[in-house]
Amino acid sequence: MTRKVDLAMYVQALPPYARNLGVLFPPLVAALIAIALNYAGVWFFAASGGAGVSIIALVVNVMYGFAFGISLIFADDAWRHGRANLPSAWNDGRRKAGNILIAVIGFFFLTWIARYIGAMSGSSYIALALGALALWAFIYAIPAAAIGGTPGGAALSASLQAARRQPLATAILVVICLIVWIALNSYVVQWLPFSEIGNEIAGALLTAISLGYIALVVAKQYSDLAFRPYW
Repeated sequence: MTRKVDLAMYVQALPPYARNLGVLFPPLVAALIAIALNYAGVWFFAASGGAGVSIIALVVNVMYGFAFGISLIFADDAWRHGRANLPSAWNDGRRKAGNILIAVIGFFFLTWIARYIGAMSGSSYIALALGALALWAFIYAIPAAAIGGTPGGAALSASLQAARRQPLATAILVVICLIVWIALNSYVVQWLPFSEIGNEIAGALLTAISLGYIALVVAKQYSDLAFRPYW
């Protein structure tokens, strides 16, 4: 079944966002913890020349993924009922934690593999293209586990099937999410006027703002593709 591409959704997400700022709270907490872990990692692994920094990076990525899953649950509730409840989203996320974490790890692993294969070609453009293709294929994996209740091991397959049902809508979703992420986390951060720690805290807030918006549009589109209309 083919559905019309809903471009208005990207603007319609703004009023629910303004009414439900709690959607950015889980990634904000994750971002602040990430700052602390990065500082602790530099100190703790200094004697080994920073050999354990990659472990910290892995933990941070998984933490961000789980926080994003909580935001997706919150966002889905916000679309359905106008206002969402953060404790309710957290409790739901805890019940689904195993499936969400499996989906998060699978998502990061497959997107990393795609970029790694692209990098082996020696072309940064091929690496970016394969990374974007992996993002297109698996962008619904975390919402499938967090919103749809899909078992973590099946979430990646469910995402690929949803993307293949609506390839254009999914491609537009990927592009919009990348634009929002890059704009707030690559360009705006360059103009932050604070001290080093102040810039990092402001950067954490920008990360949370971008992930909050991305959670809203991804949750809406996933529910539409999963044939669960809003009421």
